[in-house]
Amino acid sequence: MPIITHEDELELAKMEKELVGQIKKLINAQSVLISSQTKYAENITKANITREMLNRTFRDVLKQMQTLAREHRSNIKDEEVHLYQEIITQNDKYIEGNKRYLNAIKDLAVQKDYLVEKKKEFADALSDVANKRSTVIKKALNVEKVKNKLVDGDKLNILDQELNDVQRDFDRARDILIKKIHQFKEIKKEINTLWIKLKDTVTELS
Repeated sequence: MPIITHEDELELAKMEKELVGQIKKLINAQSVLISSQTKYAENITKANITREMLNRTFRDVLKQMQTLAREHRSNIKDEEVHLYQEIITQNDKYIEGNKRYLNAIKDLAVQKDYLVEKKKEFADALSDVANKRSTVIKKALNVEKVKNKLVDGDKLNILDQELNDVQRDFDRARDILIKKIHQFKEIKKEINTLWIKLKDTVTELS
């Protein structure tokens, strides 16, 4: 079995810092993506409003056609009236489907924004753990060096107390990190549910 050294723990702290950097890069990329999705939702809203206006005009045209169709001498065929009614019904369904789709996108964007916040907290907590891990290891190495010099007991007690303090500080930071990871996982689970909801609205639109 390999012997675990202080260097191994310092290497872990270094790797944790690298991980923090990668998490922050992903946070930036996801923030850009969320902005794009929000803009996309705004464009869908505009398109939906335009479609609603179109359908109102379709209804006005249909109403006028139905009035004229009562006269046998008018140039309106029943098929025309029927086709316009179909278009209006399809548009109504599409508008309602789009609204559900839009709400699903908005819910997802809000929750993804929240996920980014939780990811930032995760990264900050991990950075804190990495820094405090290094501090604990360096303090432990320092205490070992002093002990090897056979210094007096009082000085050793002070150093041991200092080591205990930084260890407690590290333990608190690690507990916070674990809590942040659990929060992050919980939000990810909620987002998966919202993706399924969004997928279902797309099925309705097809």
